[in-house]
Amino acid sequence: MTPRRIAVVGPVAAGKSTLAAAIASHTGLPRVDLDDLFWGPDWTPLDTVNFHRTVRQRLATATWIADGNYGGEVAEMLLSRAELVVWLDLPLRVCLPRLVTRSLRRAATGEELFAGNQETFRHLLSPDSILRWGPVHHHRHRQRWTQRLHPSRTTGLDVLRLDQPATVTTQLRRRSLLPAKET
Repeated sequence: MTPRRIAVVGPVAAGKSTLAAAIASHTGLPRVDLDDLFWGPDWTPLDTVNFHRTVRQRLATATWIADGNYGGEVAEMLLSRAELVVWLDLPLRVCLPRLVTRSLRRAATGEELFAGNQETFRHLLSPDSILRWGPVHHHRHRQRWTQRLHPSRTTGLDVLRLDQPATVTTQLRRRSLLPAKET
């Protein structure tokens, strides 16, 4: 049976959004992109009170697949409502090339992200660039999820830890979260 509420978590550029979109497409679960809820125009974050309220409202529904890398109260809301956590626990050596490729592609194409925001080459060279932020925080985020998703803290919560890119699709097909391999 497909879980009704799925959380997809992991570090920057682990593939959370791509995976959540694929699972949503296959299962019909409505997708909740936490970054889309957090960011306003001109890369302005929503204030904490409103962000938490919005997340709480979206997660109060009966079915969803939510993706993001938020800690604190947002992580607790997410984990308290989820039936399954798909934890993309991928190493920096996998995520960093993905981050660079994705950011350069977005800057080159002008791809629109949350609230009309775009990654630009100028933005990628700035001190607060995702190209700097992602690698600097990678190990901290993996450590946070390792502690928070430890079996002693997740009693009754199904946690699927995926730490090798080659096994992600196979594991998710096994659980019927992605379509069976075409022959």
